[in-house]
Amino acid sequence: MEMAQTPIRFLTESERLFADKEAVVCKDVRLTYRQFGQRVRKMAGALSALGVGKGDRVAYLGLNCHRLVELYYAVPGLGAILSPLNVRLTQPELEFILGDLEARLLITDSTLAPLAAKLEPTVKGQVICLDHGQVPANWLDYERLLAEAEPVAEIGHNVDESDVAEVFYTSGTTGRPKGVMLTHRNLHQHAVSVAVSLPVHATEVQLVGTVPLFHVNGWGAPHYIVAMGATQVVTSRFDPTEFFRLVRSERVTLAMMVPSMLAALLSLAPEHKGDTESLEHIMIGGAPPPPTLIRAARKELGVRCTVGYGLSETSPVLTIATIKPDLMHLPAEAQDALRARTGIPILGVSVRVMDPDGHEVAWDDQSIGEIWARADSISPGYWRRPEETAEVFVDGWFHTGDMAVVNKEGYLQIVDRKKDIIISGGENISSVEVENALYSHPAVFEAAVVAIPDEKWGEVPYAFVALKPQMAASAEDLLAHLRTQLAGFKIPKGIEFRAELPKTGTGKVMKQELRRPFWPGR
Repeated sequence: MEMAQTPIRFLTESERLFADKEAVVCKDVRLTYRQFGQRVRKMAGALSALGVGKGDRVAYLGLNCHRLVELYYAVPGLGAILSPLNVRLTQPELEFILGDLEARLLITDSTLAPLAAKLEPTVKGQVICLDHGQVPANWLDYERLLAEAEPVAEIGHNVDESDVAEVFYTSGTTGRPKGVMLTHRNLHQHAVSVAVSLPVHATEVQLVGTVPLFHVNGWGAPHYIVAMGATQVVTSRFDPTEFFRLVRSERVTLAMMVPSMLAALLSLAPEHKGDTESLEHIMIGGAPPPPTLIRAARKELGVRCTVGYGLSETSPVLTIATIKPDLMHLPAEAQDALRARTGIPILGVSVRVMDPDGHEVAWDDQSIGEIWARADSISPGYWRRPEETAEVFVDGWFHTGDMAVVNKEGYLQIVDRKKDIIISGGENISSVEVENALYSHPAVFEAAVVAIPDEKWGEVPYAFVALKPQMAASAEDLLAHLRTQLAGFKIPKGIEFRAELPKTGTGKVMKQELRRPFWPGR
């Protein structure tokens, strides 16, 4: 017997097996799997009554909320396509995306009402507001729609596994955002792979919302948590103090975040002794962290941290830096160093690091190549972008654009994006390597290294640093520290101090913003 591989099956089974178990916690809302499933089915009914059907696009513009988790099932459950949008994009960017999608509906919250009102003309249908009692005139009320709707009994019955379920927009090579299509099969297989590889159990309580759910499929959490009958605690945005409170009050066991968030937690760790007793595991993604960060989390928070790696195109997780059984004998600090690497492929994923001639690089931790991947969880391509799809999906492999080395045990380590490799006088310099060396200085809180033009060498590295509160270091102090760890050609031409580094809505440092002043007109 064959069944369509779709994440909607996760919900229908967990409704039966875990009916009275807590599924979602969001502020003062607490939903069992029975209640969560009923809300999903009623919202599917409400959307259907508004004319949403197979292939229609529904856009979501708002902060993390239990309603977005519901929409992760209600929209694809109708055979329609959900597209969560980045709330930090500008009006022109969002107008382009909504037009590119030909969105049938826009679902938003009252805090973004002024922006959503300007976007309304680009939406083919109506606007739905999430906040009951705060709905602008002519907009629909999410909770009222849900309360009055007839539930869809057979959710997902008309779905084919090759149907597109979600579209996430990411930067395009032409300067326009491009939509990454994720199919039902992509999402189903990704959830299974992550649940097995982390692993995730029904007893898990994951804090969801430390990273935005509009980013790269919510890191897969809305699917693998429901698949396993676990609990997700949703917070609207990352706040270090609120993080500690929720971990303590909800007995959170698992969380995911980018390195800058973990650094913020560590800065407050002395004030929150005992708050992380339940927390067992933090998954780090979004950027390569320094091993010192992983070590500090183990020592100061008592938490195991592991790096994961992926992209929008891969649903997103490709690798996790789990410790292989034959390496468990290594000392704790050696294991920290392994957990800080990009990792090894998760179940069902094939990864290769390839040189420019298409040959796999040696596992010598020195030879640099591009990461190629293939898996059932990898996107079929970009929404209405056949040329850009053909550029990176080649002969059954997705070319990630990330450059890496591989050690003798098969653990990858990203050294840079292709565009971020600094080529100085013919030598390749990894900005990540220089950043990690900066992070090893006790006064450094954040660091980013970019290429700037140089008449002699073509380009050279240049560093931006934010120091830890109440700590001091001069540029010469940091340069002297780097000279003990790096070859001379890798030393930054200069160091510029900032109170904080510019970041995207997902916490990644915006290197393009740091580079731009040095490359006018280029």
